[in-house]
Amino acid sequence: MVVDRFGDRTLAKLAESINRHLPEKRHSLKSMLEMENPSFRARDGIEYDIEKSELEFIAEHVDKEEHDRFSIPIILEMTSLGDEYVVYVRDRRHADFFRRAFGFDRYVNSIMMLYSYELQRVRKLLKTTTQIMFRV
Repeated sequence: MVVDRFGDRTLAKLAESINRHLPEKRHSLKSMLEMENPSFRARDGIEYDIEKSELEFIAEHVDKEEHDRFSIPIILEMTSLGDEYVVYVRDRRHADFFRRAFGFDRYVNSIMMLYSYELQRVRKLLKTTTQIMFRV
């Protein structure tokens, strides 16, 4: 088991290292839609561009009143569950969006759970507006 070979501190550093692509700060869907060239800066200092068409797709499935509270990028938390990988969608607004846009409706302890084959469907449509966080 990986935990037996590495200490907690080493695992924490590993998780930090592989998640450097995550945003320093997230922006609202509303503010991203208003930007001429929407983007966000990651913890590694790289600026990531966001496709306007993806933002518009999201906006079609999110109530207009929620646009200023819906954060972009959407963080998808990948973790292993036994022998397979699953993805958790912890943000309630994001989970509501996935239910409306994709029909997903699987929850574990009030957190939406997706399987890896479902993630492929999401990433095909939302390549720039979703970021995968790896949980070690």
